[in-house]
Amino acid sequence: MKSVALLIIALSLATTVLATGEDANYWLAQTQSDYQNGSYSLAVQDIDEYLAIKPDDTWAWSFKANILLKMKRYSEAVDSFDELIKLDGSNAQAYNDRALILSGGMRQNDEALESLEKALEIEPKNANYWFNKGIILEAVKRSDEALQAYEQATSLDPSLEKAWYQQGVILAMQGSYDPALSSLERAIDLNSQNADAWNTKGLVLLDQNLPQEAEVCFERAASIVPSSREFQDNVKRAQEEIEAKPDKVIEFNSTT
Repeated sequence: MKSVALLIIALSLATTVLATGEDANYWLAQTQSDYQNGSYSLAVQDIDEYLAIKPDDTWAWSFKANILLKMKRYSEAVDSFDELIKLDGSNAQAYNDRALILSGGMRQNDEALESLEKALEIEPKNANYWFNKGIILEAVKRSDEALQAYEQATSLDPSLEKAWYQQGVILAMQGSYDPALSSLERAIDLNSQNADAWNTKGLVLLDQNLPQEAEVCFERAASIVPSSREFQDNVKRAQEEIEAKPDKVIEFNSTT
């Protein structure tokens, strides 16, 4: 009798585990289906059901955070990343993504920087994390530190166009025109369709009293984004400066 009772208990447990697994798979599939259909509120409800069964699934916490981000429920998205980090404190991507929400969605830049520092402690050679740190440092007007972060990003990944561009912008604002042009040209070499880089390069050239060279850059920016009033206005501004610039006077030395 004792062995039969134990067998019944074992079979009951096995059936419960099987049913639980099926329920988890059902809610996961439902989450993905509702998400793909754009039914984000339902997707959150679905994944909550899944997490009630599989609370240790770090992927599910990350996915929930991203659904909440799409819904602009920023605080709840951060909470989801916090749950993920409790499960896996070595997840640099979670710290990074958490920082971006804190800064971009909630304007909590100090906490965002702390989160990014955690990400960089785990992955100090991740160029994208350094770039993100630069963006947040710019947001809090710490431009010198932002420049250092962008320089670190480009040293780790010279193909990171966006970091070259931001580096060029800061250098231009600081009046370091030659380094600014060098950085902007690197960005343009990597992406010739970067209209902002062409426009910023034009502004630097204009500040250096080179309106003809600036006009070429502004025209390129305007050709990439014809709808930009700013780029069109800059083309006119360069043309006006060209027209106002006196012709070069050639002096001849006379001999007697």
